[in-house]
Amino acid sequence: MTRERKLDDLLEATGQDPMGGESTIIEVLEGYAKGGFDSSFTVTDESELECVECGNVTPAAKFSMSSLRRLEGASDPADMVAVVAIICPVCGSQGTAVLGFGPSATEQDSDVLKELRDDRDDSTAPGNSAPGETTGDHAR
Repeated sequence: MTRERKLDDLLEATGQDPMGGESTIIEVLEGYAKGGFDSSFTVTDESELECVECGNVTPAAKFSMSSLRRLEGASDPADMVAVVAIICPVCGSQGTAVLGFGPSATEQDSDVLKELRDDRDDSTAPGNSAPGETTGDHAR
């Protein structure tokens, strides 16, 4: 499955009514990009992450996760994804990965999410929302 097709599927699964007050996946990704997490990472069949900047494939446990934002689908709350703001351990690029979680997640996405090093207290990004959002974060 191509990255674009996977993103299209995720957008469809998590597309939320902008008038409903919930952030859409596009808004979350834009927020992270504005906050400096403007690169991206893809999950491999071996449950590792590939950096689009340097091309290195690295085990998820070597990545520092600065933020995690969970989204549910508007029409089906079982459609769940997590957008994680991570830093490449090889080249230092900051970017995001979109991972399924919950009962419909792929084995690879679940493995990556479990293995990421949780550094959400590092103040690089809000721990539970994209930069500019107020969802899920308390005043620091």
